[in-house]
Amino acid sequence: MNNQLTPCYVSEMPGEKARALLIDFAVEAWTHPASPLINGFPAGQESHPRAIVMFETGDVRCVHVNAIQVIGAEGIFSEYAFPENDGSTSPI
Repeated sequence: MNNQLTPCYVSEMPGEKARALLIDFAVEAWTHPASPLINGFPAGQESHPRAIVMFETGDVRCVHVNAIQVIGAEGIFSEYAFPENDGSTSPI
């Protein structure tokens, strides 16, 4: 298990905010058959990014990445240098 767990809130429903630890990110992928409708979509694969989190109860689940809010992000960002903060010019 990763030793760099990140505290976060998980909000899967409006108004809900559960405390959790962010373990890692993963991609959930699956295949689907072609649509039976005329001019329907072809067979293929879909995928969505997921966050693996552990709740205070010990439950480990995959949740949609949009449901995650990292706690203390300001402190994490202050540990890194960004070009606009150090006086250098941006390549973009």
